[in-house]
Amino acid sequence: MKPLSLLLSVALGLVTAVSAGPAVIECWMVEDAGGGRLTKKPAALLLRQGPGRLPPRPDLEPELYLKVRAVLTVLTHTPTPRIRLGQDALLDLKFAYMPPASEAATSLAPGPPPFGLEWRRQHLGKGHLLLAATPGLSEQMPPAQEGAVAFAAWDDDEPWGPWTGNGTLWLPAVKPFQEGTYLATVHLPYLQGQVALELAVQKPPKVSLTPAPLVWATRGEAPPQLQCLVSHFYPSEGLEVEWELRGGPEGSFQKAEGQKWLSALLHHSDGTVSLSAHLQPGPITAEHHGARYACRVHHPTLPALGRSAEVTLEVAGLSGPTLEDGVGLFLSAFLLLGLIKALGWAAAYMCTSKDSKEKKAQ
Repeated sequence: MKPLSLLLSVALGLVTAVSAGPAVIECWMVEDAGGGRLTKKPAALLLRQGPGRLPPRPDLEPELYLKVRAVLTVLTHTPTPRIRLGQDALLDLKFAYMPPASEAATSLAPGPPPFGLEWRRQHLGKGHLLLAATPGLSEQMPPAQEGAVAFAAWDDDEPWGPWTGNGTLWLPAVKPFQEGTYLATVHLPYLQGQVALELAVQKPPKVSLTPAPLVWATRGEAPPQLQCLVSHFYPSEGLEVEWELRGGPEGSFQKAEGQKWLSALLHHSDGTVSLSAHLQPGPITAEHHGARYACRVHHPTLPALGRSAEVTLEVAGLSGPTLEDGVGLFLSAFLLLGLIKALGWAAAYMCTSKDSKEKKAQ
């Protein structure tokens, strides 16, 4: 078999420990075809622990086994970052380079080689360059978009390697349009490595329920309509609203009965959305007094139990005086006050008349 000059470029989505037994990583090889031409071929890197012979592969000819060294590794510890809307995003990126022994021995310029870094975003079928950086050539690079900043630098300057570098991307105050697939590519002479990150922007909803308290004033009629406001959340997908009745006559918890519907989405300038859920409760009785209606909201940004708000049902006449009772009490108090004032005036008049008669008698 003709000897080949090969360099192996490996791109990893995240750091994983190699467990007992071999592991396979998809990668590619860059072959020096001569005449300054390079060819790129797909490959599979077989990782194994400890010394020993190569495991047999009946599907490969023995002469196809190649012992190579991974010279460029690109990886991230946060392959699927979830960032709250309005907060800064930090997309972690690390890379490492180990030069072949022959290159290190003949290099005329000790120290880490020059490199280039690119960050691109792809979302909804569209993609564009977000940032390109080449240390030492910043004046020749296009300006970064959306306030993005990359920490593009080697972490060490050992004369013959290995070297590690940092290409972490910082995005200030992320907005919904900035979610998507972020492709980070590190370029070295004759080598490149790439890793993809899936950035999701999210904001949990606020939940409020009105009217509070819920007063059933007229027996025989339906109670007032309940409105559950689910406000300023993102994304709009995955929202569910449930209605519960807690402490009713049939037990401590049950699904609320009645007519239910949702409003259309209301879009806000910051990219979030809001909607309102409505419930027209079914027939109730005096036994429902003190029960609580609850609106429970489920959304991908919330814990498994979701988020809820509740109001207490009050049957007029059981929890306190009715409106008619209040009017009667007010009129009674007004009449009593008038009576007290009238008696005071009468007593004062009688005292004045008595004093006048006594003076005339003297």
